[in-house]
Amino acid sequence: MSKIYIPLPKKEDIDLYDVDGFFIGIKNYSYGFNNLISLDELNDYINKSNKEIFITFNRLYYNNEIEDLKKLISELIKLNITGIGFSDIGVLNILNELNYNGKILWFSNHLGTNSRTIKFLSKRNVDLFLLSNEITKDEIIKIKNNSNELVGCTLYGHLNMATSSRKLLTNYFEFINKSKEKDTYTIKDKIKDEEYIVTEGFNTDFYTKRILNGIKYYNELSNIIDFIYLDDYMIDSKDFINIVKAFKSNEVMDSDYLGFLEKKTVYKVEDYE
Repeated sequence: MSKIYIPLPKKEDIDLYDVDGFFIGIKNYSYGFNNLISLDELNDYINKSNKEIFITFNRLYYNNEIEDLKKLISELIKLNITGIGFSDIGVLNILNELNYNGKILWFSNHLGTNSRTIKFLSKRNVDLFLLSNEITKDEIIKIKNNSNELVGCTLYGHLNMATSSRKLLTNYFEFINKSKEKDTYTIKDKIKDEEYIVTEGFNTDFYTKRILNGIKYYNELSNIIDFIYLDDYMIDSKDFINIVKAFKSNEVMDSDYLGFLEKKTVYKVEDYE
Protein backbone atom coordinates (compact mmCIF):
# COMPACT_ATOMS: atom_id res chain seq x y z
CA MET A 1 0.00 0.00 0.00
CA SER A 2 1.09 3.55 -0.69
CA LYS A 3 2.38 5.79 2.05
CA ILE A 4 0.25 8.83 2.85
CA TYR A 5 1.82 12.26 3.28
CA ILE A 6 0.07 15.48 4.30
CA PRO A 7 1.16 19.06 5.03
CA LEU A 8 2.32 19.70 8.58
CA PRO A 9 -0.71 20.26 10.85
CA LYS A 10 -0.74 22.39 13.97
CA LYS A 11 1.46 20.97 16.72
CA GLU A 12 -1.48 20.12 18.93
CA ASP A 13 -3.12 18.15 16.09
CA ILE A 14 -0.14 16.01 15.02
CA ASP A 15 -1.26 12.96 16.99
CA LEU A 16 -4.70 13.07 15.36
CA TYR A 17 -3.29 12.07 11.97
CA ASP A 18 -2.46 8.45 11.25
CA VAL A 19 -0.17 9.14 8.28
CA ASP A 20 3.37 8.24 7.25
CA GLY A 21 4.83 11.71 7.12
CA PHE A 22 4.56 15.46 6.70
CA PHE A 23 5.59 17.94 4.02
CA ILE A 24 6.69 21.09 5.84
CA GLY A 25 6.75 24.62 4.45
CA ILE A 26 9.30 27.13 5.78
CA LYS A 27 8.33 30.78 6.21
CA ASN A 28 9.54 32.95 3.31
CA TYR A 29 10.78 29.92 1.38
CA SER A 30 7.58 27.94 0.77
CA TYR A 31 3.98 28.71 -0.13
CA GLY A 32 0.63 26.96 -0.36
CA PHE A 33 0.72 25.71 3.25
CA ASN A 34 -1.74 26.56 6.02
CA ASN A 35 1.03 26.20 8.58
CA LEU A 36 4.37 27.75 7.64
CA ILE A 37 7.05 27.53 10.32
CA SER A 38 10.48 29.00 11.00
CA LEU A 39 13.74 27.11 11.31
CA ASP A 40 13.69 27.77 15.06
CA GLU A 41 10.28 26.10 15.36
CA LEU A 42 11.27 23.08 13.32
CA ASN A 43 13.06 21.18 16.08
CA ASP A 44 9.94 21.25 18.24
CA TYR A 45 8.00 19.58 15.45
CA ILE A 46 10.76 17.04 14.85
CA ASN A 47 10.75 16.12 18.52
CA LYS A 48 6.95 16.00 18.66
CA SER A 49 6.53 13.79 15.61
CA ASN A 50 7.71 10.25 14.94
CA LYS A 51 6.75 10.60 11.26
CA GLU A 52 8.83 11.10 8.15
CA ILE A 53 9.55 14.79 7.60
CA PHE A 54 10.24 16.45 4.26
CA ILE A 55 11.11 20.14 4.17
CA THR A 56 9.46 21.46 1.01
CA PHE A 57 10.99 24.29 -1.03
CA ASN A 58 8.21 24.66 -3.61
CA ARG A 59 8.88 28.25 -4.70
CA LEU A 60 11.03 29.64 -7.49
CA TYR A 61 13.83 31.76 -6.03
CA TYR A 62 15.45 34.99 -7.15
CA ASN A 63 19.20 35.57 -7.42
CA ASN A 64 19.26 37.78 -4.33
CA GLU A 65 17.80 34.92 -2.24
CA ILE A 66 20.33 32.25 -3.18
CA GLU A 67 22.94 32.86 -0.47
CA ASP A 68 20.34 32.90 2.31
CA LEU A 69 18.80 29.77 0.83
CA LYS A 70 22.17 28.00 0.89
CA LYS A 71 22.67 28.97 4.54
CA LEU A 72 19.21 27.68 5.46
CA ILE A 73 19.73 24.36 3.67
CA SER A 74 23.14 24.00 5.33
CA GLU A 75 21.39 24.21 8.71
CA LEU A 76 18.56 21.87 7.69
CA ILE A 77 20.84 19.04 6.64
CA LYS A 78 22.21 18.90 10.20
CA LEU A 79 18.74 18.07 11.55
CA ASN A 80 17.00 14.74 11.93
CA ILE A 81 14.73 15.04 8.91
CA THR A 82 13.86 12.47 6.27
CA GLY A 83 14.39 14.62 3.23
CA ILE A 84 14.12 17.88 1.34
CA GLY A 85 11.70 18.67 -1.48
CA PHE A 86 12.28 21.09 -4.36
CA SER A 87 10.51 22.63 -7.32
CA ASP A 88 13.27 25.01 -8.44
CA ILE A 89 16.12 23.04 -10.02
CA GLY A 90 18.53 25.47 -8.33
CA VAL A 91 17.63 23.89 -4.96
CA LEU A 92 18.62 20.48 -6.34
CA ASN A 93 21.95 21.96 -7.43
CA ILE A 94 22.52 23.33 -3.92
CA LEU A 95 21.70 19.95 -2.35
CA ASN A 96 24.17 18.20 -4.64
CA GLU A 97 26.84 20.86 -4.02
CA LEU A 98 26.44 20.26 -0.28
CA ASN A 99 26.62 16.46 -0.79
CA TYR A 100 23.25 16.05 0.88
CA ASN A 101 22.67 12.37 1.62
CA GLY A 102 19.04 12.46 2.78
CA LYS A 103 16.11 11.74 0.50
CA ILE A 104 15.33 14.30 -2.20
CA LEU A 105 11.71 14.87 -3.30
CA TRP A 106 10.71 16.50 -6.59
CA PHE A 107 7.63 18.62 -5.83
CA SER A 108 6.95 18.99 -9.52
CA ASN A 109 3.93 21.32 -9.58
CA HIS A 110 2.92 21.17 -13.27
CA LEU A 111 6.02 19.52 -14.75
CA GLY A 112 5.87 15.89 -13.60
CA THR A 113 4.09 14.48 -16.63
CA ASN A 114 6.39 11.75 -17.97
CA SER A 115 8.85 9.04 -16.98
CA ARG A 116 11.78 10.44 -18.98
CA THR A 117 12.04 13.49 -16.72
CA ILE A 118 11.92 11.19 -13.70
CA LYS A 119 14.78 9.09 -15.07
CA PHE A 120 16.79 12.24 -15.82
CA LEU A 121 16.38 13.58 -12.29
CA SER A 122 16.99 10.18 -10.72
CA LYS A 123 20.51 10.27 -12.16
CA ARG A 124 20.94 13.53 -10.26
CA ASN A 125 20.14 11.98 -6.88
CA VAL A 126 16.37 12.60 -6.70
CA ASP A 127 14.56 9.80 -4.83
CA LEU A 128 10.82 10.62 -4.80
CA PHE A 129 8.62 12.23 -7.43
CA LEU A 130 5.28 13.96 -6.80
CA LEU A 131 3.60 14.05 -10.21
CA SER A 132 1.67 16.88 -11.83
CA ASN A 133 -2.00 17.40 -10.98
CA GLU A 134 -2.85 17.73 -14.69
CA ILE A 135 -2.52 14.10 -15.73
CA THR A 136 -5.05 11.28 -15.67
CA LYS A 137 -5.18 8.24 -13.44
CA ASP A 138 -4.15 6.06 -16.38
CA GLU A 139 -1.20 8.34 -17.15
CA ILE A 140 -0.08 8.15 -13.50
CA ILE A 141 -0.11 4.35 -13.72
CA LYS A 142 1.74 4.41 -17.04
CA ILE A 143 4.46 6.67 -15.64
CA LYS A 144 4.90 4.40 -12.63
CA ASN A 145 5.05 1.30 -14.80
CA ASN A 146 7.84 2.93 -16.82
CA SER A 147 9.78 4.04 -13.72
CA ASN A 148 11.75 2.21 -11.06
CA GLU A 149 11.72 5.30 -8.84
CA LEU A 150 9.33 6.20 -6.00
CA VAL A 151 6.35 7.96 -7.59
CA GLY A 152 3.37 9.67 -5.94
CA CYS A 153 0.35 11.80 -6.79
CA THR A 154 -2.08 14.21 -5.15
CA LEU A 155 -5.55 12.78 -4.46
CA TYR A 156 -7.10 15.54 -2.36
CA GLY A 157 -7.08 19.33 -2.25
CA HIS A 158 -7.56 22.57 -4.18
CA LEU A 159 -5.57 22.19 -7.41
CA ASN A 160 -3.02 24.86 -8.31
CA MET A 161 -3.90 25.71 -11.92
CA ALA A 162 -1.49 28.57 -12.64
CA THR A 163 1.18 30.73 -11.03
CA SER A 164 2.47 34.18 -11.96
CA SER A 165 5.44 35.99 -10.43
CA ARG A 166 3.58 39.26 -11.00
CA LYS A 167 1.36 40.85 -8.36
CA LEU A 168 -1.83 40.44 -10.37
CA LEU A 169 -4.29 41.33 -7.63
CA THR A 170 -2.31 44.42 -6.61
CA ASN A 171 -2.01 45.52 -10.24
CA TYR A 172 -5.71 44.96 -10.88
CA PHE A 173 -6.87 47.03 -7.92
CA GLU A 174 -4.42 49.79 -8.78
CA PHE A 175 -5.80 49.80 -12.31
CA ILE A 176 -9.42 50.18 -11.14
CA ASN A 177 -8.29 52.67 -8.47
CA LYS A 178 -9.53 50.65 -5.50
CA SER A 179 -7.86 49.26 -2.40
CA LYS A 180 -6.90 45.58 -2.23
CA GLU A 181 -8.49 44.62 1.08
CA LYS A 182 -7.29 41.00 1.28
CA ASP A 183 -4.88 38.56 -0.35
CA THR A 184 -7.45 35.97 -1.46
CA TYR A 185 -10.33 36.50 -3.89
CA THR A 186 -12.68 34.34 -5.95
CA ILE A 187 -13.03 34.90 -9.69
CA LYS A 188 -15.32 33.26 -12.26
CA ASP A 189 -14.54 31.97 -15.72
CA LYS A 190 -17.76 32.92 -17.51
CA ILE A 191 -17.09 30.62 -20.46
CA LYS A 192 -16.57 27.48 -18.36
CA ASP A 193 -18.89 28.68 -15.59
CA GLU A 194 -16.13 27.73 -13.15
CA GLU A 195 -14.89 29.58 -10.06
CA TYR A 196 -11.26 29.85 -9.01
CA ILE A 197 -9.50 31.07 -5.87
CA VAL A 198 -6.77 33.66 -6.46
CA THR A 199 -4.16 34.22 -3.77
CA GLU A 200 -1.32 36.74 -3.76
CA GLY A 201 1.85 36.24 -1.73
CA PHE A 202 5.31 35.76 -3.23
CA ASN A 203 3.42 34.88 -6.40
CA THR A 204 -0.14 35.10 -7.64
CA ASP A 205 -1.68 31.63 -7.66
CA PHE A 206 -4.93 30.33 -9.13
CA TYR A 207 -6.59 27.34 -7.45
CA THR A 208 -9.72 25.40 -8.29
CA LYS A 209 -12.51 26.39 -5.94
CA ARG A 210 -13.77 22.83 -6.11
CA ILE A 211 -11.73 20.34 -4.11
CA LEU A 212 -10.24 17.31 -5.81
CA ASN A 213 -11.33 14.13 -4.04
CA GLY A 214 -9.71 11.11 -5.65
CA ILE A 215 -10.71 8.57 -3.02
CA LYS A 216 -12.56 6.76 -5.82
CA TYR A 217 -9.18 5.67 -7.18
CA TYR A 218 -7.27 5.39 -3.92
CA ASN A 219 -7.52 1.62 -3.65
CA GLU A 220 -6.38 1.08 -7.25
CA LEU A 221 -3.55 3.60 -7.14
CA SER A 222 -2.30 2.69 -3.68
CA ASN A 223 -1.44 -0.78 -4.95
CA ILE A 224 0.64 0.65 -7.80
CA ILE A 225 2.29 3.93 -6.85
CA ASP A 226 4.47 4.57 -3.81
CA PHE A 227 2.82 7.48 -2.02
CA ILE A 228 -0.29 9.65 -1.93
CA TYR A 229 -0.36 13.35 -1.04
CA LEU A 230 -3.47 14.82 0.60
CA ASP A 231 -3.35 18.63 0.63
CA ASP A 232 -5.15 20.67 3.29
CA TYR A 233 -4.40 24.16 1.94
CA MET A 234 -7.37 26.47 2.60
CA ILE A 235 -9.34 23.57 4.12
CA ASP A 236 -10.66 23.52 7.70
CA SER A 237 -8.56 21.25 9.93
CA LYS A 238 -11.58 19.43 11.41
CA ASP A 239 -12.83 18.54 7.95
CA PHE A 240 -9.36 17.45 6.86
CA ILE A 241 -8.93 15.10 9.82
CA ASN A 242 -12.07 13.27 8.67
CA ILE A 243 -10.81 13.18 5.09
CA VAL A 244 -7.54 11.54 6.13
CA LYS A 245 -9.46 8.99 8.21
CA ALA A 246 -11.65 8.22 5.19
CA PHE A 247 -8.62 7.55 2.98
CA LYS A 248 -6.96 5.43 5.66
CA SER A 249 -10.08 3.28 5.99
CA ASN A 250 -10.72 3.30 2.22
CA GLU A 251 -14.19 4.63 2.94
CA VAL A 252 -16.74 4.93 0.16
CA MET A 253 -17.27 8.64 -0.38
CA ASP A 254 -18.88 10.79 -3.04
CA SER A 255 -16.27 12.41 -5.31
CA ASP A 256 -17.97 15.23 -7.16
CA TYR A 257 -14.69 16.66 -8.51
CA LEU A 258 -11.96 14.43 -9.92
CA GLY A 259 -9.81 17.12 -11.54
CA PHE A 260 -7.89 15.59 -14.45
CA LEU A 261 -7.94 12.03 -13.13
CA GLU A 262 -10.62 11.09 -15.68
CA LYS A 263 -10.18 13.91 -18.17
CA LYS A 264 -7.11 14.61 -20.27
CA THR A 265 -5.92 18.21 -20.38
CA VAL A 266 -6.12 19.76 -23.83
CA TYR A 267 -2.69 21.32 -23.30
CA LYS A 268 -0.68 18.09 -23.32
CA VAL A 269 0.91 18.03 -26.78
CA GLU A 270 3.00 14.84 -26.86
CA ASP A 271 3.35 11.57 -24.99
CA TYR A 272 6.76 11.03 -23.36
CA GLU A 273 5.75 7.88 -21.46
